[in-house]
Amino acid sequence: MNRKTRAILSVAVLLSLGTAAPVWAAEAPPAPQVQQQEPDFVTTADQAIRDIRTVGFVDTDGSKLKAIVLSYDRPIPATAVDASTFAIEDYGMTLREQDLTQGTSPGALKRVYVNDVPDTDAAGGKASGSYVILEVNTDYQTGRFPRSYAITMYAGVTQQKAIRTAEGIILPSDQAVTNYTKETYVGYDPQTGKSRPPESYNYAKEGAYQIKGIEGYQLHTIEDGTAFHATHCFDEANGKYWDFDLPYALYVPADYSPQKKYGLVLHIHDAGSMSSDPRLTLTESQAAANYASASFQALAKKNGLDGVIVVCPAIAEFYPMDAANPHYNLRMARDNWTLSCAEPAIWELMDAITQQYAIDPDRIYGSGQSMGGMTVMAMAAQRDNYFAALLPMSCKWGNNFNKEYPFNGTSYYSMPADGKLVWQKDSDGISSSMIRRRRPSAMPLSAASCRSRMRRASIRRCSRAMSAICRPGSTVTARRPATTGC
Repeated sequence: MNRKTRAILSVAVLLSLGTAAPVWAAEAPPAPQVQQQEPDFVTTADQAIRDIRTVGFVDTDGSKLKAIVLSYDRPIPATAVDASTFAIEDYGMTLREQDLTQGTSPGALKRVYVNDVPDTDAAGGKASGSYVILEVNTDYQTGRFPRSYAITMYAGVTQQKAIRTAEGIILPSDQAVTNYTKETYVGYDPQTGKSRPPESYNYAKEGAYQIKGIEGYQLHTIEDGTAFHATHCFDEANGKYWDFDLPYALYVPADYSPQKKYGLVLHIHDAGSMSSDPRLTLTESQAAANYASASFQALAKKNGLDGVIVVCPAIAEFYPMDAANPHYNLRMARDNWTLSCAEPAIWELMDAITQQYAIDPDRIYGSGQSMGGMTVMAMAAQRDNYFAALLPMSCKWGNNFNKEYPFNGTSYYSMPADGKLVWQKDSDGISSSMIRRRRPSAMPLSAASCRSRMRRASIRRCSRAMSAICRPGSTVTARRPATTGC
C-alpha cells in the first residue's frame, strides 16, 4: 500500500467515524518527521468479506430464504453491527402484493447478529464472531411456486456503514457481494405446445446455499448414474413400451436395520415442478420434508413401525428417449386421461425398494399433489389393496378410471394388466375385468358418497398424520386395517 493510498484511507476512516481531520495552525513549526506504523488495520468491505451464503427451509409454499450469512476475515463485535449497517436483496423482496396470499414485507431484513458458526442462532448470536447473520422475514405465503429452489436462495448484501473491530476498521462499500448468477429460463406451455416467452431470474450458485429439512435424502440422478433404470414401460398415449432412467430422492432413517419393519411413503410432485432434478420435488412443497422430519418418524414408531422410508420420483417434462424422440413427454395424468410410461416406471421403482428394504407390506402409503395426487389414485386402481391409505392433494381427475371415455373424440390405450405391474386379480381373486369401473364425475364426492364407494373396511385407529381423511374433494383407498396403527 503506497503513501497516497494510506493517506486517502486514513481520511476516509476519520470521515466515516464522524471525526474531523486535525487543522494545524499556520504559525506552528512543522513537526519532526516520525516513521509512522503501516495502517494495515484499515480495510474495505470488499476485502474483509470472504464469502456469502444463504440458509433456507421448505415452507408450505416451497423453499424459502431464512438468513444470509456473511463470512468476515476477523471477529466482529456484536455491538458493531445492526440492521442499518447493511442493505440486502433477495427473492422475497421481488414479490408484489398481488403475489402474496398471506403476510407482508416478504424477505425484508428483520435482525442482524454475529455468530461463531455460519448458521442462525435462536438465542440471538454471540458477543463476537466472524460470521454476521442477517435474518429475513419469512412470515408470508405466496400463491405461485418459483421456477427453482435456487431462485429462492439467492441474495446480495452491501455493507453501507463502517464496522469497528479489535483488528481495525472495515470501511463500507458501494459494491454488493452476491451468491448468484443471472440466467434465462424458457418454459413450455402444454396448452399451445410452444415455448413460453423467456424469463430471467437470479439463481444461487451451487454450494452457496443450504436448505434445511431435506439433508437426509439420497439423490439418485441421471448425471451421477444412480437413477433407476426402468424397462418395458407402457405409455397409454401411444401404446408403446419404453426403457429410460428415472431419477428419484430416497429417505432412509439413519438408524435403519434390516431386522426391523418400516413403512413406505411414495410422494409424487405436481406438473408445475417437472424436472430430472430430484431436489425440485423435495422443495416444491413441505411434504417430503415433513415425512423425513423427526416428529413424523417418531409418530410412525408410536404406531408400531421402526420408522418410515420415503421415495420421491422426479418426473421430467421431456426426456431424450432416442434420436427419433428427443423431447418425449413424460407428464403423467395428462389432459387426455392417459398415463405416461413414467407411471409404470414408478411401479418398478416401488417394487425394487420393497425388495431391498424391510418394508411392512401392510404399511405402504401414497401421497401427491395435482398431477402426483391423480397418479397415486390411478396407481391404487391398478393394484387392489396395495396402499394402506392415500393422501391426494389439490387434484381432480373425474374420468381417470374410465379409460373408455374418449378425449376430444379420440380413445387412447389402457394400461395392460400384466399381472406384475398391474394386477390381473384383486386381493380377493376377482378378475380385473369384473371390477366395475368408476363412473365419470365432474364434481368431488361428498363424504357420504366417498365412504359408500369404499369396497374395503374403513381405516381404523389411524393417526391423522398417517392417513387421509374422507372429506369432500378427497379420495381415500383403504385396505384391511393392520392389527395396530394404520
